[in-house]
Amino acid sequence: DAIEAIAESAFKTSLYPVILSFENHVDSPKQQAKMAEYCRTVFGDRLLTEPLEKYPLKPGVPLPSPKDLLGKILIKNKKKPAVSGKRQNSLKKGKNVEPEVMEQPVPMDAEDTVWAGDVAEEEPEEEDEHLGNLDEEEIKKMQSDEGTAGLEVTAYEEMSSLVNYIQPIKFDSFEVSAQKNRSYVISSFTELKAYDLLTKFPMQFVEYNKRQMSRIYPKGTRMDSSNYMPQMFWNVGCQMVALNFQTMDVPMQQNMALFEFNGQCGYLLKHEFMRRPDKQFDPFSVDRIDVVVASTLSILSGQFLSDRSVKTYVEVELFGLPRDTKRKYRTKLTSTANSINPVWKEEAFVFEKIVMPELASLKIVAWEEGGKFIGHRVIPIIAVHSGYHHVCLRSESNMPLTMPSLFVYLEIKDYVPDAWADLTIALSNPIKFFSLQDKKSVKLKD
Repeated sequence: DAIEAIAESAFKTSLYPVILSFENHVDSPKQQAKMAEYCRTVFGDRLLTEPLEKYPLKPGVPLPSPKDLLGKILIKNKKKPAVSGKRQNSLKKGKNVEPEVMEQPVPMDAEDTVWAGDVAEEEPEEEDEHLGNLDEEEIKKMQSDEGTAGLEVTAYEEMSSLVNYIQPIKFDSFEVSAQKNRSYVISSFTELKAYDLLTKFPMQFVEYNKRQMSRIYPKGTRMDSSNYMPQMFWNVGCQMVALNFQTMDVPMQQNMALFEFNGQCGYLLKHEFMRRPDKQFDPFSVDRIDVVVASTLSILSGQFLSDRSVKTYVEVELFGLPRDTKRKYRTKLTSTANSINPVWKEEAFVFEKIVMPELASLKIVAWEEGGKFIGHRVIPIIAVHSGYHHVCLRSESNMPLTMPSLFVYLEIKDYVPDAWADLTIALSNPIKFFSLQDKKSVKLKD
């Protein structure tokens, strides 16, 4: 039923490729063969079973563009490791051999390189050796963080044959990944592991994501199906940031708002700093960025916020890079219990420096007195223009509300350091500048 539902609805919104991530617990060659048969039969020609001729599965060859894969379905599933000739002979003779690891080192010489599908020499089981160095409590903690993903079974031939550009492997290090230079492999990280990597090696994480894809998923101990904030992983260019869609919390609202942009096609182009090999990017130290903006937001009034006579207030929060300035503001409670047309006469909220607007978004939330949620809206900074706006609010599940809205004034302008503020005003509006200077002179004389 799930496969048929995907086949029916996969390309209704967009023709861009669909990636299916299988967490396979079917430990039977026959049953996995049946799964593969269902995929081939139901998806038909839309299932990508072979790599494109221009993009073979070889080190140094980049991934194809999503435009090259329009209308295609790709499968991410464990892939059966290649079996060496030595291992095959041992199997024929009935000898016991150790299982091979999923990821094998690639020699530096091109003629010695083992391509996908070729025969490789037998390798020691690195993962088991690593686990042997941990005590029982550490192993249990690691397995609980990984959740059910750590219990995934071996892939057999039929399912393996469906996997090409999204081959999952165990992550070793950024240095090893760069040395092997294989864009068609992907590693999955729990939120804890990914957070540890991005805080210790942010620039290496960005470079890794330029070359190949990474997938982040919630830790297994989130028993309430809550979510982590995806923003920090978008900031280093992670492509697949998986969330618990059954929980409509703030992270999920942010995720839905971001991918609502760009026609809901499911794909967003990353900033050139996260794509170009000649550019380097550190999300924690972003002094050399081409576009930096400032924003001011005035909450003027509300319309039909509640059917009850209650006082209301509004919160505004900025999501973006760590170096962005003040992030959160809140209006005062309205002076009267007028929720039909409340008015706020307050100074504008100022976000002095938004370092990379492509990664930033504003969240506006209306609340009743006492903290009862009314509605919200998350807006990507690059999707708005300066001027007056009626912001129609959404429910917690991101569904449009019929009546509630906020009337706001939003201004986006280039960021100017304080030292250059007067000069900028003088150049952009000389009449206003000299008028202010005259007023200051008069006051000084008095």
